[in-house]
Amino acid sequence: MTHAITGAPAHGAPVLSVRGVRKAFDGAPVLHGIDLDVPAGQILALLGENGAGKSTLLNIVSGALAADAGSVALDGVPRHWAGPRDALEAGIALVHQELSIIRSLTVAENILLGDYCAGPRGFIDRSAMRARARALLSEVGAQHVRPETRADRLGPADQQLVEIAKALTRDLRVLIMDEPTSSLTPHEAEGLFTVMRRLAARGVVVLFISHRFDEVFRVADRIVVLRDGRLVSDHPAAGTTRGNAIADMTGRVFSFDRRIARPVRRAETVLSVRDLCDRHWLGPVTFDLRAGEILGIFGLVGAGRTELLELLAGLRRPGSGAAEVFGEPGLPATPRQAWARGIATLPEDRKAAGIAPNLSVHENMLLSWRRTAPAWIGSARERAVVGPLMRRLAVRARGPWQRVRTLSGGNQQKAILGRCLAVGPRLLLLDEPTRGVDVGTKAELYDRVAALANEGMAVIFASSELPEVLALATTVMVLARGKQRLLSPNEGLDEAGVLAAAFDFAAA
Repeated sequence: MTHAITGAPAHGAPVLSVRGVRKAFDGAPVLHGIDLDVPAGQILALLGENGAGKSTLLNIVSGALAADAGSVALDGVPRHWAGPRDALEAGIALVHQELSIIRSLTVAENILLGDYCAGPRGFIDRSAMRARARALLSEVGAQHVRPETRADRLGPADQQLVEIAKALTRDLRVLIMDEPTSSLTPHEAEGLFTVMRRLAARGVVVLFISHRFDEVFRVADRIVVLRDGRLVSDHPAAGTTRGNAIADMTGRVFSFDRRIARPVRRAETVLSVRDLCDRHWLGPVTFDLRAGEILGIFGLVGAGRTELLELLAGLRRPGSGAAEVFGEPGLPATPRQAWARGIATLPEDRKAAGIAPNLSVHENMLLSWRRTAPAWIGSARERAVVGPLMRRLAVRARGPWQRVRTLSGGNQQKAILGRCLAVGPRLLLLDEPTRGVDVGTKAELYDRVAALANEGMAVIFASSELPEVLALATTVMVLARGKQRLLSPNEGLDEAGVLAAAFDFAAA
């Protein structure tokens, strides 16, 4: 039977208590004695720059990591988790940014994984499974999801709801989410916020990490900030401003004024595209890109942003239309050809398509460079490439031979950007360059991209964050359902007008 969501413990005692939690990796301290109490029914946003210790703390709370010192208590009882399953059985569930859903199984099989309904003779009762899954889906407002549907046929928002429904198979006390809206449309994000509020109203503690300030202030009751592994502020969301939160996160104040590069009017045309379509649904797209220009591509999830970049990078074959790159006709046919022609790409999903996690920062930054300028691994020639790039991009690592998977997300992103710059490209393609990146690293990346454009590099970047597009692009393109809806210099554009272009076509 479905577990009910219990209410608050008696006398207002905290549901979750963290005392003196410390953690170090390879001798480097990551958490310095964190204390935290969270009462029933509270939605708490955990903020901090990449590397501040947010994910480490939540992994300790959820049993994925063991603390070096300190304790975690649930409903006043100290707990020592043997692993994530132990914590889940006790009522603490963690929904990762990279969802752990098994795509080849049905929705019901995912929700009830490890707890399939068995009949009197031990056989799986598929009818009972579907009924139980249907009830759990209803708990999270996902009545539209059919239990018998294969999980790989669901969109990111519904897959996330399936993960939350799975958590409800236990007596859920604490729900933890890491960047829960990173792959959702604004409408889907609002649906998730409704689920979070519904669970909180029934006594569940909701903890989430986010780098999107608008959603933090929309849904959180409380904001806790970590910096360099220490808890530096803890305030009600209603009494906190964006500027206060940024200052707490970084220890300094950032300006988010526009950093728009100003290309030379008569600069050479780097890329010319006319009525370009892929072989499915993208296009037609038409634009010209000059040296020193930054083209920002905005659109809702599924608008075709990534698909357009894949066309330009040789990852997708064109169906019709014409293109000219650096004065030569035709787009690159393969990614290798794109890199050879001076087109470098930073992919959207750095973990799946960006980093080689078990290699060092040094080796990751040289993966493309070695194809064109081979050298002995670790040679002086290689060090002369990596060292300046690490300093230029302010990659925070113990050294170039540290494994890249041990870096924060923002520093991993800088390492991939370093790989792009190592080959000396003339055209840089960036797909969601600040996804999962903290406010400080965002500012650094904005400054670096603007500087590259001022040096004459042509840049195309796709982003689902409209303020980012308006802060950085010299020219703005809006896509909706694969169609080019707007192409305009970034002069006098505002969020309302750009959003109207993105939504008008989607509603048509």
